[in-house]
Amino acid sequence: MQEQTVKYINIICSILITFFLMISVSIYYFPNLASKYFILSKITINGSEKSNINIIKKEIYNHTSDLLSLDLKEIKEILEQEQWIKRVNLKKVYPSTLVLDIIENDPYAILRDKGKYYLVDIDGTIITEKNKDDELENFIIISGDESPLALKGLVKELNIHFSELISQLNKLDFIERRRWNITLKNNLLIKLPDSKIDKALENLKNLFVNEKVLQSNIIEIDLRIEGRASLKVDEGKINYGLNDI
Repeated sequence: MQEQTVKYINIICSILITFFLMISVSIYYFPNLASKYFILSKITINGSEKSNINIIKKEIYNHTSDLLSLDLKEIKEILEQEQWIKRVNLKKVYPSTLVLDIIENDPYAILRDKGKYYLVDIDGTIITEKNKDDELENFIIISGDESPLALKGLVKELNIHFSELISQLNKLDFIERRRWNITLKNNLLIKLPDSKIDKALENLKNLFVNEKVLQSNIIEIDLRIEGRASLKVDEGKINYGLNDI
């Protein structure tokens, strides 16, 4: 009985191997004949809210209508050049379907540059131009040469050392391509240093939590000198060592 079972299994395996070999040979020697049975007739797109689905499908169909020979890597590179697409994963579902799972750019801030406005992702990717007459108050405004490139690093430092400040941000100015000025929604200006931003943010948090600066008449906090905070109030500018506040 066991020998018969083994015999049947061997026969089935041989049939399957022969079948797949025939398919492989057909595809290799007669690609046109094989492609007729793998025509791309359906594209399923998941995760697209802002992307133009018609443009995505057009890009794919312009490339090929044959699912079998479709180069997923090449299509991925093409689609990730689209404005709203951050990443896309593609999967062939034979005989005729291509499935796309899209992760879109998420507008985090607006870049102000030479009188124009651009939506920017949190990683600094410029998504698309935005009409300056549109509502802007829901976005952080960033400015300065190369500010999009430095945005992700600043947000990372804020999340680690003073995450509570993020919800209060209004403007971010990248000064001379090396450091940030932060303006909060209450117009308090904070000047960060070129380096050791982590220490500066820890000191800033100390001021906010222990010294209640938001409830004071302070209009500027200068943290550019390590270990010190220069506080400017309505009446003038007063310097304090952090330990003396």
